[in-house]
Amino acid sequence: MSEFKSTTDYSLVSIVLPKLTGEPVVQSLGKNGARHILQSTSRGSLLNEGGGFFSKMFPPPAPEQELFQLLVPSAKLGDVMQGAVDAGYLNRAGSGAIFSMPCKGDIHHTEAFPILSANGDGGSAIGDTLAAEMDAIICIVEIGAADDMAAAALKAGASGPTITFGEGGGVRDKIRLLRLTKGPEKEIVIAVVEKAETDKVFTEMARAGKITEPGRGFMYTTPVDRGLINISSSFSAGGAGASLDQIIGALDELKGGKDWRSNLPAAGSSQSKGGGKTPLLTDLTELVGLFCLVHRDHYPAIYDAILNAGASGVSVVFGTLRDPNASPEAANEEWASVQTSIAPGALDKVRDALESAINQEGIDSACLFTSAIEKAATYIPS
Repeated sequence: MSEFKSTTDYSLVSIVLPKLTGEPVVQSLGKNGARHILQSTSRGSLLNEGGGFFSKMFPPPAPEQELFQLLVPSAKLGDVMQGAVDAGYLNRAGSGAIFSMPCKGDIHHTEAFPILSANGDGGSAIGDTLAAEMDAIICIVEIGAADDMAAAALKAGASGPTITFGEGGGVRDKIRLLRLTKGPEKEIVIAVVEKAETDKVFTEMARAGKITEPGRGFMYTTPVDRGLINISSSFSAGGAGASLDQIIGALDELKGGKDWRSNLPAAGSSQSKGGGKTPLLTDLTELVGLFCLVHRDHYPAIYDAILNAGASGVSVVFGTLRDPNASPEAANEEWASVQTSIAPGALDKVRDALESAINQEGIDSACLFTSAIEKAATYIPS
């Protein structure tokens, strides 16, 4: 039986880097004691407009990226993040991004889970190099919708949304026939924006993905307490390429600030195909995100336990465990981050169900943590 320990005051740190540039950052994380780094494949954003029929049929590929995520205690957040910034040259344009999302409440983990210790004090090493007052907009959608939502975010002024891949399902998974006939593949879009721009970008992305229609997906915002976003996104028109970050930066300079972004035409002002305005969003509040990190072999049991406990949906992101301090035989194992969004009143029930499933399955290494959800949108049956 796995005994769970409880700790608090951690953040989920995410690092987005161009493909094959992450090794120095991983080594820096290891020097600061990082034990569990989940590395996933992702891709950047491409805003492709104009260029004729050929360009629309065969758009240039979006830049390949790697997403690294790890839990970091507040006492070491400064050293870990600043070390990654220095190792990955993340203060340079187009180099990538790093941001931390504070966990809500306690983290529950087994003895064998390689969590970074909170010993030490590195919280002050960040200085003024990282911005505060930001939000992450996270969208879990069907294959094919992510590019439209990322393009909407770019047009609204967001810098470089990242798209990663996974699986997902909901109450339909309890009906065996439907589970066989509907593919589980999902795309996850992550866009980090300043708080002042969150509502506008959120609305643009939601309408681009038709998120309030049945089966389209789920999206939400969660606070980012520190971040540095220097992802290079491409803008292609008529065969000419440019960095969207350069375009937005130039407009900021010409306009004397960022206020011009809030004056962009809203998606709701455009006319739908039926001649009417695009329907307004249905906003959801009072939710909490629950995450479970386990070896990939064990994720089906966690997936089912979440649904059986009453959650309406679940998604899974797969990745490779990077632990610079692990033994050679433990390196590069396949792990899964299983995620759901639930009402705060249901948190204890679902978390207890997960801990019970972990014990029943004999899983020796696992971790449960939560995040705050400030705003969400999805289809709600009338």
